[in-house]
Amino acid sequence: MQEQLHIDVEILASPGTRKVGSLGHAKAIDYLTERMNDLGLAYYAGDSYKLKYHKNSQEYTNLAGVLPGLDRRLKPILLVAHYDTCGDQPGADDNAAAIAIWLSVIKAIQDSSLKHDVIFLFPDAEEPPRFLTDEMGSINFYQDQFQGEIHAGLVLDLVGHDVPLPAMEELLFIFGSESHASLADLLTRIEPPSGLRHIATLNRYVGDLSDHHILRKNGQPYLFFTCGRWEHYHQPTDKPENLNYAKMQRISIYLTSLILEVDGLEFGESGFGKDPVDAELYLIKRAIGPFLESRDIPMDTRDDIQKFVLNWVKQHGL
Repeated sequence: MQEQLHIDVEILASPGTRKVGSLGHAKAIDYLTERMNDLGLAYYAGDSYKLKYHKNSQEYTNLAGVLPGLDRRLKPILLVAHYDTCGDQPGADDNAAAIAIWLSVIKAIQDSSLKHDVIFLFPDAEEPPRFLTDEMGSINFYQDQFQGEIHAGLVLDLVGHDVPLPAMEELLFIFGSESHASLADLLTRIEPPSGLRHIATLNRYVGDLSDHHILRKNGQPYLFFTCGRWEHYHQPTDKPENLNYAKMQRISIYLTSLILEVDGLEFGESGFGKDPVDAELYLIKRAIGPFLESRDIPMDTRDDIQKFVLNWVKQHGL
């Protein structure tokens, strides 16, 4: 699996940019449509994976394919990772690594007999200056190209690197469990593979950092996964050789297990809007309990979580 992860990242990063309108952007579209076809995904709409839209005299292209479920009347599971870059950068971590992980997940789940359709969406125009504007690909997909509700959405961004903190390198941060109690409960039940630890906190502590924005805004169950920002974020040094492919493989394995469980979840109305504080406390203590104890950091209430997370993000720029 690591070899294919590396190949996908290398090819996507090789032009040196996937800025909207660039040659690298066009090459990424061609490569992803080829990979989606090779993996046997059905077209989401029409006779192509390409879903074009126009905003402010610019053409954009979302890419969407479907792994059909056993009951196509059910709401689909939506898996998301944007493919454009913020200017002239290779974008290995941002966001080729996430795309490579989703491509590996396609292969892992395609014989799993899931009940729900699974839509793999690689949206355009996530990066500034289009971030959170009407040009953003995920917003256009949800509002104009999809026009419905999802069973749940999982969004990846910046998931290819070690967290730049001593003894914390293997962490994966998860936001959005407050969107539904079933997701918070699921995170406590599914342990990541050895060598990967995860922490879940409220999305409002950091704000909408990626394509989950439109899902949160519309009250859809979602989770956003990231390893945070690091020294190569939005830099020309965001190259394939700086990624941790073993960690990416662990994330892929973990997400595969998670998707199989999400397929069987029931998202009842009573589960929306509940504070997942108990799940968050459990996950934080499981992931970094010894660290907290060695520094006498309390972790028993929502206020404890908020103080710790906000201080951590501010101190380390995550």
